Amino acid sequence: MHKASDDLTGNLEDKTVPTRSSLLAKLVIALGIAATVTFLSIGLKQPNQESNFGIQYLVDGSSSSTIATPAPGFSFKAFGYRVMLPEYAPGWVYFWLLMAAGFGLFISEEALNIWVGISIARMLVLDGTWQSLANSFSRNAPYITSTILWVYWGVCLSDMIPFYLGKLFKQSGASNDVYSKLGIGNQKARDITDAVQKYGNLIGLVERFSLGVRNPTAFLAGALDISPECFFAGVCCGGLMTLPIQLTIGFLLRERPVFAVATVATVVGIWTVFPYAVAAVTALFLYLRRQFSG
Repeated sequence: MHKASDDLTGNLEDKTVPTRSSLLAKLVIALGIAATVTFLSIGLKQPNQESNFGIQYLVDGSSSSTIATPAPGFSFKAFGYRVMLPEYAPGWVYFWLLMAAGFGLFISEEALNIWVGISIARMLVLDGTWQSLANSFSRNAPYITSTILWVYWGVCLSDMIPFYLGKLFKQSGASNDVYSKLGIGNQKARDITDAVQKYGNLIGLVERFSLGVRNPTAFLAGALDISPECFFAGVCCGGLMTLPIQLTIGFLLRERPVFAVATVATVVGIWTVFPYAVAAVTALFLYLRRQFSG
């Protein structure tokens, strides 16, 4: 009886591992496709376009991580430079910035997505007549549609970065030290852990509404062995709700872009350092040391 039970458990484990690996492989393929489209977009740009798509790089000593420039545009600090995006940046630029946000670098997802909403709103003619709105939307529909698709998939895929880093951390056997590595208070980390355990496979949906602690929530979900498929499905469903909210806020604050982005950056609190990446690096070190010592 025990042998049959063990065989059944073993079979389930054998089926589970390929399934999880399959999802990770699909996500890697999706990133590869995004990278290919990005390179094609850069290579096939029109001759009259600026070589850097209007993106500017300035040496900056400011301690602010994410700020809005007085002129229409969005800027953030990275590696000692202030990077300034044009008002209508290509959608793939936002996608890769969201990937960086998945690592906790440079920017806040909320600030960026609200800026996207502002940028899209400023392309529309809002003079109170339906005809003007429809005409302006029709003229800009390709850009608006592609940008929203890039941003949506950036939102979904970026949340899987801290999730899989959490899994790496757990598999390394370093999970007992998780709270000290997260870079947040022990009580906050335990609150997030309780939420992950409470909502279980629904945590992907809940994580999308975890303002300010989205990355740590995803990290702990991975560390606590939440199903990757369920987590990703929850993230995708949650993104269909949170992204419209963020874009709508940007739409409503289209006349005050500086106030909108600066306020969001202040309220949310931006992860300029990726503390759980430290946990992942520690986990990788312990894992490799265990493999080589074995």
